Amino acid sequence: MRERASITTIVGQVLNERYEVLERIGEGGMAVAYRGRDRVLGRVVAIKVMRPELAADSAFLARFRREARAAAGITHEHIAGVHDTGSDGPYHYIVMEYVAGESLRDRLRREGPLSLAEALRIATETAEALEAAHQAGVVHRDIKPSNILLGQDGQVKVTDFGIARAASAPSQHDTSAMLGTVNYISPEQARGEAVGPQADIYSLGATLFESLTGRAPFNGGDRIAIIHKHVYDRAPRPSDLRPGLPAEVDSVVAHCLEKDLSRRFASARELLSYLAACPQTEDTVRSTGGARRRRRVFGGTGVSRARRIAIVMVVALLVLAAVVVGMMQYASARGRATMVRVPDVVGMSERAARELLASVDLDCRAVGGKSSDDFAEGTVLTQDPTSGFQVRGRTVVKIVLSQGPSHVTVPVVTQMSLEQARRNLEAAGLETGAVQDAYDDEVPSGYVAGTLPAAGAHVVRGTAIDIVLSLGAETQTPGGPALPGPRSGDLGREEILNYVVPSDASDEGDVAVTVVLQDQDGQRTIYEGRHQPGTRIPPQKIQVKSPTKARIFVDGKLRAERQYLP
Repeated sequence: MRERASITTIVGQVLNERYEVLERIGEGGMAVAYRGRDRVLGRVVAIKVMRPELAADSAFLARFRREARAAAGITHEHIAGVHDTGSDGPYHYIVMEYVAGESLRDRLRREGPLSLAEALRIATETAEALEAAHQAGVVHRDIKPSNILLGQDGQVKVTDFGIARAASAPSQHDTSAMLGTVNYISPEQARGEAVGPQADIYSLGATLFESLTGRAPFNGGDRIAIIHKHVYDRAPRPSDLRPGLPAEVDSVVAHCLEKDLSRRFASARELLSYLAACPQTEDTVRSTGGARRRRRVFGGTGVSRARRIAIVMVVALLVLAAVVVGMMQYASARGRATMVRVPDVVGMSERAARELLASVDLDCRAVGGKSSDDFAEGTVLTQDPTSGFQVRGRTVVKIVLSQGPSHVTVPVVTQMSLEQARRNLEAAGLETGAVQDAYDDEVPSGYVAGTLPAAGAHVVRGTAIDIVLSLGAETQTPGGPALPGPRSGDLGREEILNYVVPSDASDEGDVAVTVVLQDQDGQRTIYEGRHQPGTRIPPQKIQVKSPTKARIFVDGKLRAERQYLP
């Protein structure tokens, strides 16, 4: 029966009548990978099928499916994309982008240590993939050479988020924390602690170490011994195994492999800035074998004396040139290897930060601003590289300046003219919103009676503040006994409503103006029309037979009210 079939017999089958399994291309601790074909879209794909013995574990199966959902949510040029996931009988699978090429593990086995430039390029592209994953809330947790694929053009594709899970998962204190390969496992992962993005940075540092030296930073002994070294031992410098590597490369690897999270690179983005600053060439290490070979050349008797003298002179000139070049490289290497510790400039003014950085041979560049409730405007909010790191001289330290508090206080603009109130609001970092009219017994007509929100309120910088303009004191009914109501058939007195459309009512042309009247006879619309801001509507005659209210709407928003008494 198919349900009892071994995973080794899957070649030649078609999963869910769509994915044809062509050949086995690799395997890991959790799944076996196959090259396949999507019959619907007609493309070659990679199919990762869970091992049957693990599929019976419901918790493991759930983690396998979460892997697909987590990886499918990330789109990046250096991440192998996830196309689909599903089950067919006993087979639980994920369909992924097929990368024609080889893994970094295969390349290291075939070629040994990589050139410095190539190792840094692969590390950079892997870090870019991790930055995208971490921004999406996903931690890979198993970065190693076999999970870094190199396409036929050499481009990196990070694959096998086999133990990835959202960084915001409720708990990560389980046995899955130990699924990472021990040669690249972070100390916190080895201890079974919660794992975050910095674990991937540690594993990438171990991978870069191997790319440069041909061996992992900790090896020898059994699995437990290697785990113990990750937790307690300091890794050697790559230059200890490969003399001539720049000091900057040693520094980058050391910061990746820090046991203390506070000293390790805080993010893949920070690591990328240091990788970009690393030299792409290394110092030449001379050997003496060439001299011995040259002696054998000149030891022959078949070369004429004059020819030998000419050859000796040419060789002498070449040796002299080599010595000069070597001295220049040595001087250059000495200058390049000069490292300085980045000072802390957070909280300083821009000028003070520039002066301090210049005093230790570092350059400074402001790269933007950001609101802050904790740092005064114009002071340094963040710096990159952060303080404490060792970098080479003339490295550019990027600073972000504080733009001051993100919240501002609405100023008092009462008794001001409209224009003056606008200027004061703008000076406070606010904008002017709608302008409304209202009666006010204390503020003369045409001056600001108040704002919405009121003065003293704390609002987000850039908020539009509505201004209330005074119409002056409202006409009061004379004191004394109440006047008798209108006689039957009395039309009452007549009022004229005049209204000018506010100039700020629209920036895009005319607006709809509606006048609604409310009195003892109910509510009704007495005028509708379209007008340009700043223009006056036709005067409206209102018969006042009882307390009457006229409300004026501009584009559906109440902008003014008038009260009339009989």
